[in-house]
This record gives sequence, structure tokens and C-alpha cells, in this order.
Amino acid sequence: MNRLKDKVAIITGAANGIGLAISQAFVHEGAKVVMCDINIAKCDEEAQKLCAKGGIAKSYACDVGVTDDLKLVIEKTLGAFGKIDILVNNAAVAISGDIREMPESAWDTIMNINLKSVFRGIKMTLPQMIQQQSGSIITISSVQAFRSWDDWTAYAAAKGAICSMSNQLAGQFGHFNVRFNTISPGAILTPMNQRRIEEEGERFLKSSIEQSAMLRMGEAEEVAMTAVFIASDEARFINGEDIKVDGGLTTLPRYFNNKNQ
Repeated sequence: MNRLKDKVAIITGAANGIGLAISQAFVHEGAKVVMCDINIAKCDEEAQKLCAKGGIAKSYACDVGVTDDLKLVIEKTLGAFGKIDILVNNAAVAISGDIREMPESAWDTIMNINLKSVFRGIKMTLPQMIQQQSGSIITISSVQAFRSWDDWTAYAAAKGAICSMSNQLAGQFGHFNVRFNTISPGAILTPMNQRRIEEEGERFLKSSIEQSAMLRMGEAEEVAMTAVFIASDEARFINGEDIKVDGGLTTLPRYFNNKNQ
């Protein structure tokens, strides 16, 4: 219940899915959570639920693709709590496309939201963490940084870059007691994947399940509890690591292309 007691955390993309699960888990473990999302109505609703249960949660509208939005969230967080102990870069968009046909505008959107937003968040929170001589920055990558899925080149490129960025920063700023780690989820039953199941049917669900050695999809809460551990003092000597939460997907040499089944 108190693994994150009195720590202040900013979580992007917090209205649904993995971001929401992380917010809920952090509050349960005693953190003061700042939830930000482009869907402010849902973000407000979820923050209010957490507060009603005795937690401390604030919600702010934020498009991570806009520098001023993130800057305002960070300023409000420091104004309310005076510090930032944890940053979780979770917000992302999932846009597929054959690289031979993908317009540059789609590529640029993915890079802006999935990668440049991480640059923005780290750039603006790192000075505060260095001043505090403590901090944990967790960025949600993906197993797609390590495996090939047809037509997901831009998404994979951004997620792979996140891992490289975190590794580099871990080496550069570790002596300030600021840690950089990534989490790479596999097939997780998020609202986005639930919609894909509804739209694409049993084939998508079956292929998602069979890619994992554990023969099931993961749950957002399983990613969230990994984030709790990395953010906590239990992981105070873990820096520059990527933790895969994928049920063994990346240990297997198999890949099922849904459109070929």
C-alpha cells in the first residue's frame, strides 16, 4: 500500500488502458498522481474516482504532441506539489502503414506523439530531478521494437528509439540518482485492442493469444505493477533497463501475420 508513499508522479495518456492502470496502481501505493490526456473528460472522471477512494489525483488536458501543453502540466505539478519524483511517458498513437505507401504526414505524426513527446517530457522534468538528486523516468516502449510486424515500421522505429534514448540517458545522468528505464508490453487487452477484436474478429484475438508463450493476452494491470516496481525504491539500483511484459512473446521465433491467416 505504501511503496510509492508521498512520491509525485506525472503520467501521460492516463485516461484509458495502460496509462489509467498505472495511475490507479500508483495511487493505491500512496503516490500523488497527475493524470494528463487529450481526453480530458475521461481523465477528469477517472481522477475523481481515485480521489473519492481517498487518493490524491489531479487531471489536466494535455496533447503530448504540443510542447506548451506538457510545459503547463509540469508547471502546475510543481505548483501543486513542489516536486516531481516520477515521469511515466505512456501516451502514444498506433498508426500502421506500408512504408512504400505511408505519407510523410503519418510518419511525422507518429514520431511527434510517440517519440518527440518523450524528448519533451524528459527535457522539462530532468532539471527538477537533478536538483532533487532523485527521480525515475519510465517510458512505455513495445515488443515491436524487437520483433517485426508487417506494416508497423514507423511505430517500431519510434519505440526502438525510446529504448536507445533511455539507455543513453541512464548512463549520462545516473550519477544524479535519476534513473531511466523502459517497459515493453506485448499483446495487452487494452481498449484499443478490444476495439480491434470487435472490428477484426476472432482471427486477431487468436493470433494475439498464440504469439505469447503463455497463450493469453496480458492485462493492463500487469504492466502497471511492473511500473510500480520500477518507480519504487525497491528498484533504486535498476537503471538503463528494458523490462518486457509480454508473456514470453519475444522468446519465441514465431510470428503470426493476421492478414495471412
